[in-house]
Amino acid sequence: MVATGVFLAAAQDVVVTIRNTTVFVLPSRADSTQQLLRFEVLQGADAVQEAAQEDGEQPEEKKATQPAAAANRITAMEFFQPQDSSSFALLLLVDERRLVYYELDCSAATLELRSSRAVPRSATCMAVGHLALSTGERKYVVIVGQKTGEAVAVPFPDVSRDLKTLLGHTTSMVTHIAVNHDSSLLLTADRDEKVRVSRFPNAAIIESYCLGHAASLTKLACSVVTPGLVVSTSMDNTLKLWEMASGTLLASQPLLPDVQVAVEPTDKTETEEEGAGSAAKSLLNVSLAICPKTNTVAVLVDYQHVRFFSIVAAEGAHTLAELPFPTEDAQKLLVNGPCELLFTADGVLAVSYKKTPFVQLFAISQGESKRLLPVADAAAVAFRDFRSAAATIDLIDGEAEALDELEDGLKKKKARTAEWKKLPDAN
Repeated sequence: MVATGVFLAAAQDVVVTIRNTTVFVLPSRADSTQQLLRFEVLQGADAVQEAAQEDGEQPEEKKATQPAAAANRITAMEFFQPQDSSSFALLLLVDERRLVYYELDCSAATLELRSSRAVPRSATCMAVGHLALSTGERKYVVIVGQKTGEAVAVPFPDVSRDLKTLLGHTTSMVTHIAVNHDSSLLLTADRDEKVRVSRFPNAAIIESYCLGHAASLTKLACSVVTPGLVVSTSMDNTLKLWEMASGTLLASQPLLPDVQVAVEPTDKTETEEEGAGSAAKSLLNVSLAICPKTNTVAVLVDYQHVRFFSIVAAEGAHTLAELPFPTEDAQKLLVNGPCELLFTADGVLAVSYKKTPFVQLFAISQGESKRLLPVADAAAVAFRDFRSAAATIDLIDGEAEALDELEDGLKKKKARTAEWKKLPDAN
């Protein structure tokens, strides 16, 4: 997702949403006793000065090329509950160059800053993996993807320790990162139309490449029900299903049916291709999730299009079957521009919004006739209080600028590649 000022995550029976720098903690189950919690992050000592402390003294000749001053703009979030812990970990990528770790204790109603560090170059995305030790203990690792094409590992919980470079995509920007259900594989998507599947933590060993997209990739999501499968989205207007180990393409579906997109960037003024170019740009804004209970794939495009598919077995192989929903059900989800969607551990669909209702929870009915049913009674008091508080926050929305910057970065790579192909022979 391009940064909108709104972020959404879930772990166990807790949903967390961030609006600007305000964190709201909500229950995801109707029988939960969790009350609404509200916190402010990136304030005072845990804000701008962190970056200055990490950077230290810089030579005069380098100061002119340093990044712009920190704006405390959150660009990515991860939220999980470490093994044998009653607390949750909230990880934030800030200004594309800082990783900040907070610890959330719902029982004590506290959110405390635990650690912070600078990350090299421009960070684009992150994921959390783990290593299973012989003792049964898990060691967690934060994996950060960068515009330079590298993925680096940050130890957790002490994120201030040394980084380790896991892999590089040469000069290709890493656009998204995912780990499979048991963290044995690391998947990295890039702007050169490919998914690299590497072993984890020994990422130098490549299991496969998933090749078949015709434009930059935007999102990845790994299946829990069928752990050997992953889905991907791309600016070529497709959702594809892959077998990780072999890189085999199993199925492909359009994201925006009956819409033509321009997959190759152009420096010319848009004329007859204006519609196709605009459609391609809208495909940068994608949210993708797979239900850990039912294998339902949900994909949201450009705040106004949502589609659902099921990963099913057919004739000895898996494929994507579209799940039709009544129009009125889809309209309930699409009200007021949804930003992001995800499935909770219990299979509830959570959706965040720029405007009211800010967050909604949906249940997907079972059986042949699928329905998208709002979970109206889920901790009604907590959601009522949340919506009242969220309505008072004016979003600092840098989406347009971030969208243009991302699109420009994707175009530059393609333009350079085209120029290389046109170079005359040296002889």
